[in-house]
Amino acid sequence: PTEKILTEESVGRILKEDVHSMIEMPPFDKSLMDGYAVRAEDIKRVPAKLKNIGFIQAGKIFKKGIRQGECVKIMTGAALAKNADSVVMVEHTQQCAAYVEIKKSSGKWSNISFQGEDFKKGQTVLEKGHCINIADIALLASAGKRVVCVSKKPTVAILNTGGEIIPAGARLSKGQIYNSNGPQLLSLLKSDGIHPCNLGIAKDEPRALAKAMKRGLTNEVFLISGGVSVGDYDLVPGILKSLGVKEIFHNVRTKPGKPLFFGKRNRTIVFGIPGNPASTFVAYFIYIRPALYKMMGRKPYGPRFEEGIIDKEFRHKPGR
Repeated sequence: PTEKILTEESVGRILKEDVHSMIEMPPFDKSLMDGYAVRAEDIKRVPAKLKNIGFIQAGKIFKKGIRQGECVKIMTGAALAKNADSVVMVEHTQQCAAYVEIKKSSGKWSNISFQGEDFKKGQTVLEKGHCINIADIALLASAGKRVVCVSKKPTVAILNTGGEIIPAGARLSKGQIYNSNGPQLLSLLKSDGIHPCNLGIAKDEPRALAKAMKRGLTNEVFLISGGVSVGDYDLVPGILKSLGVKEIFHNVRTKPGKPLFFGKRNRTIVFGIPGNPASTFVAYFIYIRPALYKMMGRKPYGPRFEEGIIDKEFRHKPGR
């Protein structure tokens, strides 16, 4: 689905519409420098003495036109005075009472930005499917876009399982280890602009697991860390099945990460991820991120594989 959000909050989101400029940019011929708007013909020979007939601030309109032998002081970004065809930088001038001495000549159309130079009204500035980056924000705002139509982010929940894991920083008892997969998954998701619901840690006990999993299944994506292998306490696949999750596959030819589980219930997709931190890391980049990217309309969504040469001894089981 799509949603409309403020332009300044859209970094990392995928456009679901072509964005057309609502205006010409710049909307008028304007000065690129602080200085004096002149007729280029009047300063072919320098030094030249011109009568200063006014001052143009950015955001103001100078209603008079300049005539032969005249100039008008102008600020950067201000609309050009009528009949002016050049702007002389203030550094190349000297004020003398009502007159200005031009010490250095500038050619016709110097230091001027023309109306519609950046883009025209109605011109496509960003295309549907584009992933908005920081550099695009000024462009969108310049084109008059206060809100943009983007794809929604999927809702994601994380559940960590295991009788031995406790939050990092807590006091360790014998046989316990710190939860590393939870913080890792949270950080990976946040790096992709997703702020998940953290369901914490569930012990390897059917009732506790089922209760936590019911909460997780209310999201569009449910990530379960641990409990997906074939040990006596690897209860996750069986409980998921009892809750109506259809297994699509269980086990992959990947090392690390072989016991990966993938299933679906209605519009919710479920990943059961092996408890090893390296397995979690690999599973995220090869399987989970591509699913999230595809849901968000982000392309290319598949993992990118590259070949290299291993310069040390490496043991490898065939088929993985």
